[in-house]
Amino acid sequence: MIGPSDVSVIIPYYNREEFIDEAVQSVLAQTLEPLEIIIVNDCSRESSRRYLDRYADVCTILDLKVNVGLSGSRNAGIHAAHGQFIALLDDDDYWLPQKLELQRKYMKEHPACSAVTCSVSAFFSDRPDQLWTRFGPGPITLAQAMIEEYWAVPSSLMIRRGAMLDVGGFDERFRECEDRDFMIRFCATGHRIQGIPTVLVRYRRTGQNSLSERRWRMFGVHIRIVWLHRALFYRAYGIRGMVNFLLGTLYKTTNNTTYIHRVVKLIVRVVKLKWRIRPGYQEPVSCEVQEHA
Repeated sequence: MIGPSDVSVIIPYYNREEFIDEAVQSVLAQTLEPLEIIIVNDCSRESSRRYLDRYADVCTILDLKVNVGLSGSRNAGIHAAHGQFIALLDDDDYWLPQKLELQRKYMKEHPACSAVTCSVSAFFSDRPDQLWTRFGPGPITLAQAMIEEYWAVPSSLMIRRGAMLDVGGFDERFRECEDRDFMIRFCATGHRIQGIPTVLVRYRRTGQNSLSERRWRMFGVHIRIVWLHRALFYRAYGIRGMVNFLLGTLYKTTNNTTYIHRVVKLIVRVVKLKWRIRPGYQEPVSCEVQEHA
Protein backbone atom coordinates (compact mmCIF):
# COMPACT_ATOMS: atom_id res chain seq x y z
CA MET A 1 0.00 0.00 0.00
CA ILE A 2 1.22 3.51 -0.86
CA GLY A 3 1.41 5.88 2.13
CA PRO A 4 -1.25 8.40 3.24
CA SER A 5 -2.48 10.86 0.62
CA ASP A 6 -4.38 14.14 0.56
CA VAL A 7 -7.71 12.43 -0.24
CA SER A 8 -10.64 12.52 2.19
CA VAL A 9 -13.17 9.72 1.76
CA ILE A 10 -16.77 10.55 2.66
CA ILE A 11 -19.38 7.83 3.21
CA PRO A 12 -22.96 8.95 3.97
CA TYR A 13 -24.65 6.31 6.11
CA TYR A 14 -28.29 5.58 6.91
CA ASN A 15 -29.38 2.20 8.34
CA ARG A 16 -27.16 0.19 5.98
CA GLU A 17 -25.29 -2.07 8.41
CA GLU A 18 -25.76 -4.97 5.96
CA PHE A 19 -23.62 -3.15 3.36
CA ILE A 20 -21.28 -0.79 5.23
CA ASP A 21 -18.66 -3.48 5.98
CA GLU A 22 -18.04 -4.05 2.27
CA ALA A 23 -17.83 -0.31 1.63
CA VAL A 24 -15.37 0.45 4.44
CA GLN A 25 -13.22 -2.61 3.78
CA SER A 26 -12.89 -1.57 0.12
CA VAL A 27 -11.47 1.77 1.28
CA LEU A 28 -9.08 0.12 3.73
CA ALA A 29 -7.87 -2.14 0.90
CA GLN A 30 -6.92 0.78 -1.38
CA THR A 31 -3.40 0.81 -2.81
CA LEU A 32 -3.35 4.55 -1.98
CA GLU A 33 -4.16 5.08 1.68
CA PRO A 34 -6.64 7.97 2.19
CA LEU A 35 -5.88 10.84 4.53
CA GLU A 36 -9.11 10.11 6.41
CA ILE A 37 -12.39 8.21 6.17
CA ILE A 38 -15.43 10.16 7.33
CA ILE A 39 -18.67 8.23 7.88
CA VAL A 40 -21.59 10.66 8.14
CA ASN A 41 -24.37 9.05 10.17
CA ASP A 42 -27.64 10.58 8.97
CA CYS A 43 -29.70 9.88 12.10
CA SER A 44 -29.78 6.10 11.73
CA ARG A 45 -31.74 4.02 14.22
CA GLU A 46 -29.85 3.30 17.44
CA SER A 47 -28.88 -0.29 16.61
CA SER A 48 -27.60 0.74 13.18
CA ARG A 49 -25.56 3.56 14.70
CA ARG A 50 -24.00 1.21 17.27
CA TYR A 51 -22.83 -0.99 14.40
CA LEU A 52 -20.45 1.80 13.34
CA ASP A 53 -18.53 1.63 16.62
CA ARG A 54 -16.40 -1.17 15.17
CA TYR A 55 -14.86 1.42 12.84
CA ALA A 56 -14.20 4.09 15.46
CA ASP A 57 -10.44 3.39 15.33
CA VAL A 58 -10.07 3.77 11.56
CA CYS A 59 -12.85 6.22 10.68
CA THR A 60 -14.15 9.57 11.87
CA ILE A 61 -17.86 9.10 12.61
CA LEU A 62 -19.85 12.29 12.23
CA ASP A 63 -23.33 12.10 13.81
CA LEU A 64 -25.95 14.49 12.42
CA LYS A 65 -28.69 15.77 14.71
CA VAL A 66 -31.41 15.71 12.04
CA ASN A 67 -31.92 13.57 8.94
CA VAL A 68 -30.79 15.59 5.91
CA GLY A 69 -30.53 12.96 3.15
CA LEU A 70 -27.58 12.20 0.87
CA SER A 71 -26.99 15.80 -0.19
CA GLY A 72 -26.82 17.12 3.35
CA SER A 73 -24.73 14.18 4.56
CA ARG A 74 -22.17 14.64 1.79
CA ASN A 75 -22.03 18.38 2.44
CA ALA A 76 -21.44 17.82 6.15
CA GLY A 77 -18.59 15.45 5.33
CA ILE A 78 -17.06 17.90 2.84
CA HIS A 79 -17.05 20.70 5.40
CA ALA A 80 -15.44 18.41 8.00
CA ALA A 81 -12.80 17.06 5.59
CA HIS A 82 -9.13 18.08 5.68
CA GLY A 83 -8.01 16.67 2.35
CA GLN A 84 -7.40 18.60 -0.85
CA PHE A 85 -9.47 16.01 -2.70
CA ILE A 86 -12.86 14.49 -1.88
CA ALA A 87 -13.74 10.91 -2.85
CA LEU A 88 -17.40 10.00 -2.40
CA LEU A 89 -18.60 6.48 -1.62
CA ASP A 90 -22.22 5.52 -0.92
CA ASP A 91 -22.70 3.06 1.95
CA ASP A 92 -23.97 0.25 -0.32
CA ASP A 93 -21.29 0.50 -3.03
CA TYR A 94 -17.65 -0.48 -2.95
CA TRP A 95 -14.39 0.32 -4.73
CA LEU A 96 -11.82 -1.80 -6.50
CA PRO A 97 -8.35 -1.56 -4.90
CA GLN A 98 -6.71 0.95 -7.30
CA LYS A 99 -9.56 3.44 -7.36
CA LEU A 100 -7.93 6.18 -5.30
CA GLU A 101 -4.43 5.64 -6.68
CA LEU A 102 -5.41 5.86 -10.35
CA GLN A 103 -7.73 8.83 -9.87
CA ARG A 104 -5.24 10.79 -7.76
CA LYS A 105 -2.55 10.14 -10.39
CA TYR A 106 -4.94 11.34 -13.09
CA MET A 107 -5.68 14.56 -11.20
CA LYS A 108 -1.95 15.22 -10.80
CA GLU A 109 -1.41 14.78 -14.54
CA HIS A 110 -4.42 16.97 -15.41
CA PRO A 111 -4.19 20.05 -13.14
CA ALA A 112 -7.01 21.87 -14.96
CA CYS A 113 -9.40 19.00 -14.20
CA SER A 114 -11.77 19.68 -11.27
CA ALA A 115 -13.18 16.16 -10.96
CA VAL A 116 -12.56 12.70 -12.34
CA THR A 117 -14.99 9.83 -12.72
CA CYS A 118 -14.48 6.27 -13.99
CA SER A 119 -16.29 3.33 -15.53
CA VAL A 120 -18.68 1.52 -13.19
CA SER A 121 -19.81 -2.09 -12.89
CA ALA A 122 -23.47 -2.04 -11.87
CA PHE A 123 -24.61 -5.29 -10.26
CA PHE A 124 -28.15 -6.60 -9.84
CA SER A 125 -29.86 -9.49 -8.06
CA ASP A 126 -31.81 -10.71 -11.09
CA ARG A 127 -29.65 -10.01 -14.15
CA PRO A 128 -26.03 -9.86 -15.32
CA ASP A 129 -23.74 -6.99 -14.39
CA GLN A 130 -23.74 -3.92 -16.61
CA LEU A 131 -20.75 -1.81 -17.62
CA TRP A 132 -21.45 1.91 -17.40
CA THR A 133 -19.07 4.27 -19.18
CA ARG A 134 -21.08 7.45 -19.35
CA PHE A 135 -18.46 9.75 -20.77
CA GLY A 136 -16.33 10.12 -23.86
CA PRO A 137 -12.88 11.58 -24.54
CA GLY A 138 -12.32 15.03 -23.09
CA PRO A 139 -14.43 16.71 -20.40
CA ILE A 140 -18.16 16.32 -19.92
CA THR A 141 -19.65 19.54 -21.25
CA LEU A 142 -22.68 21.36 -19.85
CA ALA A 143 -24.62 20.45 -23.00
CA GLN A 144 -23.81 16.80 -22.30
CA ALA A 145 -24.53 17.03 -18.56
CA MET A 146 -28.11 18.01 -19.38
CA ILE A 147 -28.62 14.82 -21.40
CA GLU A 148 -29.70 11.69 -19.51
CA GLU A 149 -26.89 9.53 -20.90
CA TYR A 150 -24.16 11.67 -19.31
CA TRP A 151 -24.13 10.99 -15.60
CA ALA A 152 -21.45 10.33 -13.00
CA VAL A 153 -22.29 7.89 -10.21
CA PRO A 154 -21.33 9.74 -6.98
CA SER A 155 -19.26 6.75 -5.78
CA SER A 156 -17.10 7.14 -8.90
CA LEU A 157 -16.14 10.77 -8.28
CA MET A 158 -12.94 12.30 -6.95
CA ILE A 159 -13.32 16.08 -6.73
CA ARG A 160 -11.05 18.93 -5.76
CA ARG A 161 -12.40 20.22 -2.46
CA GLY A 162 -12.04 23.84 -3.60
CA ALA A 163 -14.16 23.18 -6.69
CA MET A 164 -16.79 21.44 -4.57
CA LEU A 165 -17.01 24.41 -2.22
CA ASP A 166 -17.06 26.78 -5.21
CA VAL A 167 -20.39 25.36 -6.40
CA GLY A 168 -21.82 25.06 -2.89
CA GLY A 169 -21.72 21.28 -2.73
CA PHE A 170 -24.92 19.31 -3.28
CA ASP A 171 -28.31 21.05 -3.26
CA GLU A 172 -30.00 19.85 -0.06
CA ARG A 173 -33.44 20.53 -1.51
CA PHE A 174 -33.03 17.37 -3.61
CA ARG A 175 -33.49 14.00 -1.88
CA GLU A 176 -33.24 12.19 -5.23
CA CYS A 177 -31.35 13.01 -8.42
CA GLU A 178 -29.06 15.32 -6.45
CA ASP A 179 -26.18 14.03 -8.58
CA ARG A 180 -27.92 15.11 -11.78
CA ASP A 181 -28.42 18.63 -10.39
CA PHE A 182 -24.81 18.71 -9.19
CA MET A 183 -23.44 17.70 -12.60
CA ILE A 184 -25.37 20.52 -14.30
CA ARG A 185 -24.29 23.16 -11.79
CA PHE A 186 -20.68 21.93 -11.78
CA CYS A 187 -20.38 22.14 -15.56
CA ALA A 188 -22.33 25.41 -15.72
CA THR A 189 -19.58 27.08 -13.68
CA GLY A 190 -16.95 25.82 -16.13
CA HIS A 191 -15.50 23.00 -14.04
CA ARG A 192 -14.09 20.04 -15.93
CA ILE A 193 -15.21 16.47 -15.20
CA GLN A 194 -13.16 13.87 -17.05
CA GLY A 195 -13.25 10.09 -17.00
CA ILE A 196 -10.96 7.09 -16.67
CA PRO A 197 -12.27 4.15 -18.76
CA THR A 198 -11.09 1.59 -16.18
CA VAL A 199 -13.80 0.01 -13.99
CA LEU A 200 -13.02 1.10 -10.43
CA VAL A 201 -16.44 0.99 -8.74
CA ARG A 202 -19.04 -1.67 -8.03
CA TYR A 203 -22.43 0.05 -7.97
CA ARG A 204 -25.19 -1.82 -6.16
CA ARG A 205 -28.57 -1.94 -7.92
CA THR A 206 -30.17 -4.48 -5.57
CA GLY A 207 -32.15 -3.86 -2.42
CA GLN A 208 -33.68 -0.66 -3.76
CA ASN A 209 -36.97 0.18 -2.02
CA SER A 210 -40.19 0.44 -4.03
CA LEU A 211 -38.48 0.91 -7.37
CA SER A 212 -41.71 1.55 -9.32
CA GLU A 213 -42.82 4.18 -6.82
CA ARG A 214 -39.35 5.75 -6.81
CA ARG A 215 -39.41 6.02 -10.59
CA TRP A 216 -42.45 8.28 -10.47
CA ARG A 217 -41.05 10.27 -7.56
CA MET A 218 -37.78 10.71 -9.43
CA PHE A 219 -39.67 11.82 -12.54
CA GLY A 220 -41.21 14.56 -10.40
CA VAL A 221 -37.70 15.53 -9.30
CA HIS A 222 -36.59 15.65 -12.94
CA ILE A 223 -39.38 18.15 -13.62
CA ARG A 224 -37.98 20.28 -10.77
CA ILE A 225 -34.47 20.02 -12.22
CA VAL A 226 -35.62 21.13 -15.68
CA TRP A 227 -37.53 24.06 -14.16
CA LEU A 228 -34.61 25.09 -11.94
CA HIS A 229 -32.16 24.99 -14.85
CA ARG A 230 -34.61 26.06 -17.55
CA ALA A 231 -32.39 28.98 -18.65
CA LEU A 232 -29.46 26.61 -19.22
CA PHE A 233 -31.60 24.10 -21.12
CA TYR A 234 -33.01 26.88 -23.27
CA ARG A 235 -29.59 28.41 -23.94
CA ALA A 236 -28.18 25.09 -25.16
CA TYR A 237 -31.17 23.35 -26.77
CA GLY A 238 -34.14 25.71 -26.70
CA ILE A 239 -37.60 24.57 -25.61
CA ARG A 240 -36.99 21.29 -27.44
CA GLY A 241 -34.20 20.44 -24.99
CA MET A 242 -36.51 20.61 -21.97
CA VAL A 243 -39.14 18.54 -23.76
CA ASN A 244 -36.54 15.95 -24.78
CA PHE A 245 -35.24 15.58 -21.23
CA LEU A 246 -38.72 15.13 -19.75
CA LEU A 247 -39.89 12.74 -22.46
CA GLY A 248 -36.71 10.69 -22.15
CA THR A 249 -37.08 10.31 -18.39
CA LEU A 250 -40.82 9.66 -18.73
CA TYR A 251 -40.02 6.89 -21.21
CA LYS A 252 -37.82 5.18 -18.61
CA THR A 253 -40.27 5.87 -15.78
CA THR A 254 -43.16 4.12 -17.53
CA ASN A 255 -41.10 1.12 -18.65
CA ASN A 256 -43.01 -1.27 -16.33
CA THR A 257 -46.39 0.38 -16.86
CA THR A 258 -47.59 -1.32 -20.04
CA TYR A 259 -50.39 0.90 -21.36
CA ILE A 260 -48.91 4.24 -20.35
CA HIS A 261 -45.55 3.19 -21.75
CA ARG A 262 -47.14 2.38 -25.11
CA VAL A 263 -48.55 5.89 -25.31
CA VAL A 264 -45.24 7.48 -24.29
CA LYS A 265 -43.40 5.25 -26.78
CA LEU A 266 -45.72 6.46 -29.55
CA ILE A 267 -45.13 10.09 -28.58
CA VAL A 268 -41.36 9.56 -28.57
CA ARG A 269 -41.57 7.90 -31.98
CA VAL A 270 -43.48 10.90 -33.39
CA VAL A 271 -41.49 13.64 -31.67
CA LYS A 272 -38.10 11.93 -32.21
CA LEU A 273 -35.75 12.93 -29.43
CA LYS A 274 -32.90 14.73 -31.15
CA TRP A 275 -30.49 16.87 -29.17
CA ARG A 276 -29.59 19.80 -31.41
CA ILE A 277 -27.48 22.57 -29.92
CA ARG A 278 -28.74 26.04 -30.79
CA PRO A 279 -26.64 28.18 -33.16
CA GLY A 280 -24.30 30.50 -31.28
CA TYR A 281 -24.29 28.44 -28.07
CA GLN A 282 -21.06 28.90 -26.11
CA GLU A 283 -19.95 26.10 -23.82
CA PRO A 284 -18.72 27.21 -20.35
CA VAL A 285 -16.51 24.10 -20.04
CA SER A 286 -13.20 24.39 -21.88
CA CYS A 287 -12.95 21.46 -24.27
CA GLU A 288 -9.28 21.91 -25.12
CA VAL A 289 -7.18 18.74 -24.82
CA GLN A 290 -5.05 18.84 -21.67
CA GLU A 291 -1.38 17.94 -21.69
CA HIS A 292 0.12 15.99 -18.81
CA ALA A 293 1.79 18.10 -16.18
